[in-house]
Amino acid sequence: MRTEEAILQATMRLLASRGIQGTSLDLLAEEVGVAKSSILWHFGSKEELLLRVAERVFDQVADGPVQEILAMPTLAERQEASWKFFSTTLRENPELKRVILYLIFESVEGRPELRARLQQLYARIRDLYETGMRSVVRDDAQRRRIAIISVAALDGIFLQWLLDPEAIDLESLHGELQALSEGARLLARTKGARDDV
Repeated sequence: MRTEEAILQATMRLLASRGIQGTSLDLLAEEVGVAKSSILWHFGSKEELLLRVAERVFDQVADGPVQEILAMPTLAERQEASWKFFSTTLRENPELKRVILYLIFESVEGRPELRARLQQLYARIRDLYETGMRSVVRDDAQRRRIAIISVAALDGIFLQWLLDPEAIDLESLHGELQALSEGARLLARTKGARDDV
């Protein structure tokens, strides 16, 4: 196995068991059996390494579960499967989402290259949401706005769950989001009917 690949895999294992702060470059070097300088040679910084992990996980999700979800025949089925995937990931692998949030806060000041890559990652996430709605929301701008709101809602739910998981009832939230989604679909159909007149 290539050193770069070994580092990425070890980083994902350490993130799962120790979190972001517990995943130091020194510990990672020990885990992989390389010098810390080798990690820096391959990735340049801890932030770049974490971003590469986030991009890899996104690619795996986009090429696997997301394609299965997008292949479902109805929007309701896609929404149900998306929520199940989100809530399962939240409960079983929250460190993956925490990595993205950590990087966002790191990129706010003085890290334009990191910020640009995170912007690209979020654009890809929004694009997937738009693809899932294409059959029911005809207007491109409206579809884009709904995708932004959807991603923002899930990020907000994650933040609240991270702070106080006992106070966040994911099943009840799922029901509320379904009702909001149905309202948005009705609005889109109404707007589409008005535009056709």
